[in-house]
Amino acid sequence: MALSRFLAAAFFLASLSLGDGAIAAPPLPALNIDLSQTSVSGISSGAFMAVQFGVAHSAQVRGVAATAGGPYFCAGKDAWAGASVSRAIARCMQGDPSYPAKTIGDAEMRNMVSSTRSWAGWKLIDPLENLARQRVWLFHGYNDGVVKTAVSDALYRWYREFLPAAQIFYRNDLPAAHAQISAACGGNGTACQSCATTGGRFINTCRDESRPEQAYDAAGAALQLFYGPLRRTASKALSGSIREFDQGPHAQQGGQSVPPLKISLADSGYLYLPKACAEGESCRLHVAFHGCQQQAGKIGRDFVEHAGFNEWADANRIVVLYPQTSASFSPPATPFNPQGCWDWWGYNDYGWNMTGYYATRDGAQIASVWNMVTQLAAGARGESHGSMPISTHGVPQLLAADISATQVALTWSAVSGAHAYSLLRDGQALANLPAEGNGSWVDQGLNGQGSYRYSLRALDGNGKELAVSNELLVRTGKPPAPCDPYFSLAQGSVVTRNNQPTTAVCP
Repeated sequence: MALSRFLAAAFFLASLSLGDGAIAAPPLPALNIDLSQTSVSGISSGAFMAVQFGVAHSAQVRGVAATAGGPYFCAGKDAWAGASVSRAIARCMQGDPSYPAKTIGDAEMRNMVSSTRSWAGWKLIDPLENLARQRVWLFHGYNDGVVKTAVSDALYRWYREFLPAAQIFYRNDLPAAHAQISAACGGNGTACQSCATTGGRFINTCRDESRPEQAYDAAGAALQLFYGPLRRTASKALSGSIREFDQGPHAQQGGQSVPPLKISLADSGYLYLPKACAEGESCRLHVAFHGCQQQAGKIGRDFVEHAGFNEWADANRIVVLYPQTSASFSPPATPFNPQGCWDWWGYNDYGWNMTGYYATRDGAQIASVWNMVTQLAAGARGESHGSMPISTHGVPQLLAADISATQVALTWSAVSGAHAYSLLRDGQALANLPAEGNGSWVDQGLNGQGSYRYSLRALDGNGKELAVSNELLVRTGKPPAPCDPYFSLAQGSVVTRNNQPTTAVCP
């Protein structure tokens, strides 16, 4: 499709938001942050950005969560100044009938993988051995017609080129639409839409058959896969604070300071700061990237307050950084980005010679957010937060951070003095794992609606048993329903394969 059709659709959807008021927000504080404990997440364009950021800075990023995202450098050779965004939509979203889907086949995947390897060799991104240590949590709802299932499937395939399967959890069996799935919807129930709704603030609540007594908690699932068992604070009992900060000093392009809007960033971003972190204790950092049309200039602080991360951050000394984009309209002075998306197709590469520059450490938005991260960590005192929570009773706590139809994401607390852990399923050895690193394991290839029992043995340096965890009974969910949803960017609504409006959703 012609670029003009995309521009018309984008203008139809866009809401003008060119930054905050004339008075600058306060600067970012310098905190006692252990950068080795950094994780990132994102929804939609934010998911693409989370993957890019996690690849570019894999030496510090230990976990990546992507909801409705696609593989690294998905835009491929079409990514230069956003000039071929229509082809990027067709390949990396696949849900708008006006842009007939282009499959991500073997040739496209080889290009993405080889580009990643080449850029690591050229030191444009961190060495790939760091990437191989990450934990990854992926989510795709089967009512998502904006970014289709095939795109998230390709993201899983891309990660499998670099990570073992036991480090990647992929959930695709909930009837969710294109949205951040949250268990922090506010007492009045208005912050989140129903699970299968597309549009609005793109923040939805879903129920999980495996845990029907509570809303599905995507933020908690991802963070516990990265960090081990955590405590959750109720939304009304948060002791930390949300702080606005000035993004201006951190915006850069090509190594030079630029006005934020020059690279489609907002004047202000937000920070969730737990009380303990404000008081100087050693803390972790999580960076949460919103999606298109979710920037504060469009929906206020709804994503910042209701994405679901603050409740887990509060009691576990995790600072949450919410960087913000801004809608922008005037190439080449500013990118054409009317929906406030993060740059996953190269709209900031105008004037650069290298295709894909935006996805490297020196890409404008990645470099700018990294500047924010390093400023936050400027008060670090060399203290390690610790790679895993330590069991207070000398017995490992084993839990299922997330459960799908075919996978279980297991995580546990550490035992002091343990040199290794033996994980068992139904009494049979499943894996023997060193005590160093992440205390997590993703069990794959399970049967839908099957029952499984897991336990964990902590071992000393001679292989002698120190302690045995609780026994964990897990029942997997139903396989995803057959579903083929679509979404029209121009109409801003769910449509059929033939581009006709519809209200039908898959159960």
